[in-house]
Amino acid sequence: MTMTSTPARRMACAALVAVLAASGCARPPSTEMDDEILALLNGTYGPRIVGGRTYTAQPVEANLGPHRFMFPANLYYNQIGPFAGGGVMLAVFWPDFNAAPPGDHPVRSVEDGYRQVTIELRYVGSAGAADYLARDLSERVALPPRWGLTPYAVDRSKVSRDVREVTPDWYVVRDGDGRVRTFISCDPWEYMPNGVLMEGGRLVRSSGDRVAMCRHSMVDVWDGVAVEMSYARVLLKDWERLEPRTRKLMRRYKAQQ
Repeated sequence: MTMTSTPARRMACAALVAVLAASGCARPPSTEMDDEILALLNGTYGPRIVGGRTYTAQPVEANLGPHRFMFPANLYYNQIGPFAGGGVMLAVFWPDFNAAPPGDHPVRSVEDGYRQVTIELRYVGSAGAADYLARDLSERVALPPRWGLTPYAVDRSKVSRDVREVTPDWYVVRDGDGRVRTFISCDPWEYMPNGVLMEGGRLVRSSGDRVAMCRHSMVDVWDGVAVEMSYARVLLKDWERLEPRTRKLMRRYKAQQ
């Protein structure tokens, strides 16, 4: 699949990779939880001033093709709104996959980076939606299901170890008609450890030089919106929670035409 990259998207992805690659000098998670406690008590997030900028949870407009969305500002990746070119990227956090409180973005810890799931939304239209997830699986071998996903591995008899070491693992879910409805590409399990462990309700750095990542693709066929999620591979087992969560956010904040 060929993706169209914008400078803003590249900057956002580079920032995420930089956070996930950091290790020994990581500072502990922020303990400034006043806004989050307030949100739990009142069901809303109040404004917060960080570095001279006021962050809020007020709705900010995003346009995807003919569709208009009013996502809360703190749900956007930058906690401000769409990127300068109109690109829409949201961010939620494990374990509940909720948005962070306003003003959290400038003070996030390395552990926050491990928990982050970025959600890029792109309009492909109803015509493009049908083919968006199409993949050529003929050169791959289906393996036993895992977490409700069907893994597709490269055929070891046809490629060298060097190729296998850099070839992503693929995971697929099909609909009742046999079409791919979910496609996930991850760093290869065999050659790259997770780099992060779930420990006592936290994600902590473990072995390896890198944090293994996944790219999770699906399409909201009704609106013709493609969804591209990126997250640490240790969160792959939660893919079935992420999909309905993302769809719920899109439905909840879609503006009436």
